[in-house]
Amino acid sequence: MTALSAPAVQAQPPAQDNILWLKTDWPPVFMPDGKGFGDAVLAWLQARLPPGYSHETRRLPLPRVLKMMEGRQSIICTSNLLRTPAREAQFLISRDVMRMPALGLVVRSADVEAFRPLRDARGMVGFRELLHQPNLDGAINENRAYGAALDGLLRDPTIAAPLIRLSKTSTMVSMLAAKRVDWILLYPFEAIWLAREEQAIPALSTLGLAEIPAFNRGGVTCNRAPGADRLVAAIDGLIESHPDEPWLKPMYDWLDPETRQRLSAPH
Repeated sequence: MTALSAPAVQAQPPAQDNILWLKTDWPPVFMPDGKGFGDAVLAWLQARLPPGYSHETRRLPLPRVLKMMEGRQSIICTSNLLRTPAREAQFLISRDVMRMPALGLVVRSADVEAFRPLRDARGMVGFRELLHQPNLDGAINENRAYGAALDGLLRDPTIAAPLIRLSKTSTMVSMLAAKRVDWILLYPFEAIWLAREEQAIPALSTLGLAEIPAFNRGGVTCNRAPGADRLVAAIDGLIESHPDEPWLKPMYDWLDPETRQRLSAPH
């Protein structure tokens, strides 16, 4: 009597870690159609991460993103957040994957020379000095926080520059295009996007501000779920192996020439 053959062992597919990627709508960084330059960064990373990961993406308001990031049951990541000491203590953060120009003084390119007396050796405008120029009208969004340094200057009761406080960012861009103001406080990529959306497209330039860093930096931020440390290590490896930062190239289409040159300079 012959012995029965042992049943063949079926190979099991390798287990996958699911990554939930969270992002907020912030054109042209993250856009509902997935064609923002921040969307391109995520697509670049997802296409190159090891095959043991599956990816799901959700668009949520920023407060909801932050709340979900507190969980530790499964891997949740975002590239929406800037690096801060508090976030480094709470989350796992990769090496810098985003290097975006900071808030700047958006002006009509034809009028850049009017701001030359306010620029330092680096070409940055002193915002404190600008706010005391009665011949240069400005506009800001009254519903927006611009950071401790700039908000503090904007609360100065001795401001001499004509300053209009508006509720909509798009109105600021329209007023700049119509020469009703000389400068607005905005991210350069926002200004270009809004100008294209409204078909109000004078050539725009963004001048850096002396009181704040020229760039905002941030990595991929992940919660401290099991396996998230391996994911962040894999992302770090990808970033390190591509020093030319190809994922940033889509961002350059949303920058004026002066900002583009400043961003591409050695850093």
